[in-house]
Formats: sequence, structure tokens, C-alpha cells
Amino acid sequence: MDFLMQLLTGLMANQQVGQWGTVLLVSGAIFVLALALMSLFDDFFDPVRSRFKREVNTDAVFMLEPNALSEKLRKHNNVFVPTSLPLLQRTTTRLHYGGFHNKNSLLHYYAIRMLLMILLPLLVLMAMALVPGMKSETIFQSALGAIALGYMGPSFMLDKLITNRQKMLRRAFPDMLDLLVVCSEAGLSLDAAIQKVVIESGISQPVLAAELEIVIAETRAGIDRHKALQRLVERTGVEDIRGLVAALSQSMRFGTSIVETLNVYSEDLRDKRTQAAEEVAAKISTKLIFPLTVCLLPAFLMVVMLPAVLVLRHITPG
Repeated sequence: MDFLMQLLTGLMANQQVGQWGTVLLVSGAIFVLALALMSLFDDFFDPVRSRFKREVNTDAVFMLEPNALSEKLRKHNNVFVPTSLPLLQRTTTRLHYGGFHNKNSLLHYYAIRMLLMILLPLLVLMAMALVPGMKSETIFQSALGAIALGYMGPSFMLDKLITNRQKMLRRAFPDMLDLLVVCSEAGLSLDAAIQKVVIESGISQPVLAAELEIVIAETRAGIDRHKALQRLVERTGVEDIRGLVAALSQSMRFGTSIVETLNVYSEDLRDKRTQAAEEVAAKISTKLIFPLTVCLLPAFLMVVMLPAVLVLRHITPG
């Protein structure tokens, strides 16, 4: 209490304003803590809820808890969810790219970011309180840095998840396409070929297999195949998958052979991969100039010239 009062008094010129700010801050913290305790123990003392938890099994309770949490967060979503519709659409797309397909993922994302923006500055203030002789300006700047970290940290982690997930999808896509071509040439339909790919690649490539399994489930639920494939593109964001879906959609629209479309796209993808590998190989000579010049050339000159210098120094009198 005294530390907070001294901190706010040091940041503000008026001592009385600092004291009132300390009182309001402590009162708000106590109010938030009381609300949190009330929300946690609201269902604990309810006899109907306690009997229900005793009657049902553990798995059912575990399935109900996230929904209950989402309902509580949805009641207060106007506090931490932005109102900009384009921003929400971009965030939803990024969450799909990261593999978060739940309808409450957007709500949980902004709730986690708001929670970090509150908890991290409090942890910084508590840690700074244990360090003697810390200036008020330094504490204030550290708290602002913690708020910025809580705001940008979830977005940075989501970008890393998107990058890693799309990399795994791009690596698994050529093998999936080759297996899809083999199954189609064997006489299987497109749905049966996709099902076979899911079964065969479920262990080696679980990410792509899970996405294709969603496509099969949507198709069986009555969704149009073209729309299910478009949703696959929206969930992954990989250009190779986008090209395959566009080729299959065009083939289904004009009634051409799907097997021929898959063969043509597979050959085209193989040519692109070969060109990409040749491009990387052509850049190697340019990239090796710096390590050869800085690392190998001085060592080579030292090995070649140093014996001659030592011999000349030994022969030269004085």
C-alpha cells in the first residue's frame, strides 16, 4: 500500500491526487477479486449443480466446462472484443490458419490478450516492489512494456503457429497429391480417394489428414463439394491447395475428367518444385562468397604464407 502510494505520488505532482489514486486502485483490485471469486464459487454452492456433477461422468463435465466459460465470456465480450468488423474477419482468418476452428476461438483469443494485459503489469509491479531503490519512471516504463507485451504477445505467437502449420501443410501436400492421383487412377471416386488419403496419412501427416477429414465430414453432412473444398482453402491458406481446389472446381464445373486434372496439376506442381530447387541451388554460389572470404580465405592464407614468413625471418640476420 505504501509502495503504491509513493509510486503514484512520484508520478503525479499533487500528493493528495496520488493518495486518492492509490485508494481507487486498491478498491478496484478488491472489487475485481471479489467478482472473480463470486463467479468461481457461484456454481460451487448450488445444490442442483453439485448433484448434477456427482451424477454425470467426468468426461461430460469436462465437455461442459469450456461451453460454460464461453458463455460467461460472451456476456462481457463488449469489454475486450473490438467492434471493427474487418479486424475481426482478419483475426478469424488468422485463427483458422493457425488451426483454431472452434466458434469460440475468437472470443478466447481476445480474452487471453486482455488477461495478459492486466496480469503482466501487475506481476511487473510486484517484482519491482521487491527491488530497493527503483525509480518511479523505470517502474512506469516497465509496466507500459508489460502492457505492450501482453497486447502483442498473442499475435506474435499466433503468427508463429501459422508459419509452422503452413510449412507442415506444404511439405505434406505433394505426397498427398501423389496418393490422390494413384487412388483416382485405380477407379476410386474423389470422396473415396480423399478418405483413403486420410487413412494412409493420418499418422505421418496428421495436420493435413485432419483438414481433409473435415472436408469429408462436411460433404457427408450435405454441404456441396465445391463449398467444402473452398472452406479447406480458407482454413489453410496454402497456395498449392488453393491451386488444386481451383483446378478441381473447374473440372467439376465443366465435366472434365478429374483424373486428368489431378495428373496435370501433379506434373505442374512437380515442375514448380524442380524449378524452386534449381533456384535455391543457383543461389548457393552467391551465398558462399561471404563465408569463403571471411572464414576460409584468411585461414588458407595463414597456412600458405606463415611457413614462408617464418623461414624468411629465420634466414634474415638480426
